[in-house]
Amino acid sequence: MLYNAPSHQHEFNIEDKDFGTVDLLLPTSHDERVTHYGLQGLATNVVPVTSESLTKKYPNIQNGMVAKIFLGEASCTSEPKILEKVEGIAKEHESAKGHIPELLWHHTFTNPMSAVREALGVSEPTTGSRVLYIPLLDVWRQCIFCHITLWKKGVHHRDVSPANLMWYEKDGKLIGVLYDYDLSSLVDEPGSQGNECTGTVPFMARDLLTEEGQRGEVKHMYRHVLESFIWCFAWISLRYKEGVLRPRGSRPFDEWATLDAVACGNSKLTLQTDKTVPACTYKDDPGWQFIRKCLFVLARRQFLRSEKAELTQESESESDMDEFLASLECTGGWAKLSN
Repeated sequence: MLYNAPSHQHEFNIEDKDFGTVDLLLPTSHDERVTHYGLQGLATNVVPVTSESLTKKYPNIQNGMVAKIFLGEASCTSEPKILEKVEGIAKEHESAKGHIPELLWHHTFTNPMSAVREALGVSEPTTGSRVLYIPLLDVWRQCIFCHITLWKKGVHHRDVSPANLMWYEKDGKLIGVLYDYDLSSLVDEPGSQGNECTGTVPFMARDLLTEEGQRGEVKHMYRHVLESFIWCFAWISLRYKEGVLRPRGSRPFDEWATLDAVACGNSKLTLQTDKTVPACTYKDDPGWQFIRKCLFVLARRQFLRSEKAELTQESESESDMDEFLASLECTGGWAKLSN
């Protein structure tokens, strides 16, 4: 059994032209259910799932299966199509192999999100001690290396958030997985401009949280995504103690989840420039020291770009990407947490 019998579960039998009947048993009240927002946005839910038909077709699956249920954006390239390209890249590059989700089966329901909201009476959206740092850094770093490989090969994953950085254990080693490609784009896809305002506000780069960025006037580049990885590390490492989420009022950055984009960007700027240590965080905490060094790298690079009037530059070479990543790897905090 993957889980104890839940109080609420739903069984589906879906006809598929290739698989035949696919049975799915979803425990919608399970403790391990992961949700993202509600009927606004993508309304992503991830739940454990059992399926006799899929288990029969994939007998080597060892750690169980999960179902991702979300309201996808019709105008975007479908996640299964993106994952098909991602899988091809992973076969050729060790930095991505094992660090991507394995898609067993997918099905698209054609009801538009607006119809679901209307039927349910939901209004249209109007807004929008410590963690074990060494394992966290290792998994986080693996996801970064996987991401940059995919980016260079034309798969642009622009929604880096804690919910999209996952892990599993294999042979005693934690393996990071870069998850959720439904808002990704393919560079060779017609109409892909890179100016789409994509991401989760608390983890987006400051350039994208400006009024210009929110209007789609700032191209979403690799450096913005790497900055998102830094905000994710800060969010995870400072809001948990011994792997447990701190109580409300004692964890940093709660306001980021409720502020509008511009206000959140200003709050991040304050964190970068202010010497104040976040609430319930020790000045000498290794995680905080690493974050401070990363924020210094961000501030320095931002200053150098502003000196060259390149804040909205439209191009970025692979050497630019490698140099930015190397500047983080060279920080003393990275080395200290790696040992």
